[in-house]
Amino acid sequence: MKPRDLLELLLLAAIWGSSFLFLRVASPALGPLGVAAIRVTGGTLMLLPLVLLHREGSALLRHWPQLAGAALLSCILPFLGLGQAARHLPAGLLSILNATTPMWGAIVGWLWANEKLSVWRAAGLALGFIGVAVLASDGHQFEGTGAHWAAALALGSTLMYAFAVHYNKRYLGTLSPLSNCAGTLAMASLVLTGPALWMGPPAATGHAAGLSMSAWGAVSHEAWGAVAMLALLCTGMAYLIFYRLIDRIGASRALTVTFLIPPFGMVWGALFLGEHVSIMMVGSTALILAGTWLSNQGAALPAPKLGRTSGEPVPHAKLSASPQR
Repeated sequence: MKPRDLLELLLLAAIWGSSFLFLRVASPALGPLGVAAIRVTGGTLMLLPLVLLHREGSALLRHWPQLAGAALLSCILPFLGLGQAARHLPAGLLSILNATTPMWGAIVGWLWANEKLSVWRAAGLALGFIGVAVLASDGHQFEGTGAHWAAALALGSTLMYAFAVHYNKRYLGTLSPLSNCAGTLAMASLVLTGPALWMGPPAATGHAAGLSMSAWGAVSHEAWGAVAMLALLCTGMAYLIFYRLIDRIGASRALTVTFLIPPFGMVWGALFLGEHVSIMMVGSTALILAGTWLSNQGAALPAPKLGRTSGEPVPHAKLSASPQR
């Protein structure tokens, strides 16, 4: 890997690691629904023009039912879940839990896509779950009310990402990575924007308050800045960097960014939110990442795909559930 590619990989990890910091700031003020809606809409506005520039708009129209399913698994459910979890959990802890996505992917591949589960992969899954258990035993990180339920919600969100990987392998493998992502974000935006406007931020009471400008005007500039960074930097810009890395170093190497996100998530939380980073957090992170690495060694291709054409390039399938959160 060239120094330039390594620097971009580190930059991408730093950007995606900061997403948990921004979630912690934006979610209490705007609510999980508002944050998710603004995030997917901002990403759509950045990526959809590029799809049209590449003349791939017709492909999105042909695949809109499949993109709706991808939006549910890749954006709607996990973004809402992580947004709710961010109201109770530190950014660093969220970034660690997020690292379980590839581990869940191995389990879903085994149960749903008939992928082989070798001894090493099984050992990796066991090691990863031990890491989660060690993390859960760190009482300092779960002092708030509902923190354990928030952690379960975060893990459920990463499970949705894992389902999204295999869903896209089956139904959206013929789309380019850019079109896949832009179409998924666009469908999620169509679903989330209306309800978000209707409900309004958490401080709003009643439907009328949600639709009024005063309800949104009461949201702090800090929260608006955080959700803008989520949409433009952590969603739109990060995906562009990710695509460029895939073109230069390949999908497998680009996906190693997963292992770099938790350290950045913990550092940003400690620097900007004063979060505590314990030895147990660092140790559990090492166990989870080691388990994730082992559980993704020698991954087999899934069983025959349903509802898709032949010749699917593997990188396309992985992107919709990329490490970004």
